[in-house]
Amino acid sequence: MGLRARDIVLSSAATESLGRLERSPDRASASVARRVRALRSILLADCLHGEVVKKDRIPRVLRNKHGLENLYIEDLPSFWRLLYTIVRDRGQRYIVVVEVVDHEVYSKWFPGRGH
Repeated sequence: MGLRARDIVLSSAATESLGRLERSPDRASASVARRVRALRSILLADCLHGEVVKKDRIPRVLRNKHGLENLYIEDLPSFWRLLYTIVRDRGQRYIVVVEVVDHEVYSKWFPGRGH
């Protein structure tokens, strides 16, 4: 049994990316969108499921844009990534999906990660 979260919230950036993926006729995009949806139950049951990004390795652009204190990464099909943070509100734990990005964007934020 993992560390449970009360709910998952998508940032406007993540909502926009997911919407584009779901509207795309491309099969790979549909696969990425399905995996994002499938991760919901996994992350609610265990919010520490993703790969932890060390605090000093969180890109400044993401820290500034989303006010991140912590960051986790989930691999998606076609080298896409889902980036999320865990926040607490009134004693409850929530997951905020901050970005759903392709390999090109991810590589700019995390150069040399080898993914």
